[in-house]
Amino acid sequence: MIKVLSAIDKALQFIYDYIMMIAGSAVAVLILVGAFMRYVLKMDFYGSEEIILVFGYWLYFIGSISAARSSSHLNANMISIFTHNKHIVNTVALLKDVASLVICALAIKWCADYWTWTFSLKPVTSVHKIPYYFQQFPMCLSFLMWGVYLVRDCIVSAITLKNTNKGGNEA
Repeated sequence: MIKVLSAIDKALQFIYDYIMMIAGSAVAVLILVGAFMRYVLKMDFYGSEEIILVFGYWLYFIGSISAARSSSHLNANMISIFTHNKHIVNTVALLKDVASLVICALAIKWCADYWTWTFSLKPVTSVHKIPYYFQQFPMCLSFLMWGVYLVRDCIVSAITLKNTNKGGNEA
């Protein structure tokens, strides 16, 4: 089971990496093309902001999934500065993960409600008629995957805390 989950995790990271590379490259190329057209050819690239925004959403939110997967996102974990007691450090880590999971569950609910509401209205961008739900989908996916990784983090934190309790406290 662990090997299957590990293979799925590696496959997902491969997909995340490619989406981020494609989206990041597209944003850079579109900005360069827009600047070239505007300042060299004296033409306007109408609606380029709409396309850049779509790729920007995908880049940002898929990047947040990748950061949640590797736990490399920003945090303010300062407990280890104040104490070296493993039990306290691991207890706070578990509390942080549980609180994050509760907040994430709320965000998933709100995001799903917002996305389904937007989907039912079927709004589109003004120039290229790109459906808004296409650019909002990565936001929902991001919160959903963040929740999956937070469940993983809660389990790991609980096991770590349990193992710390077995080994005794270090002051």
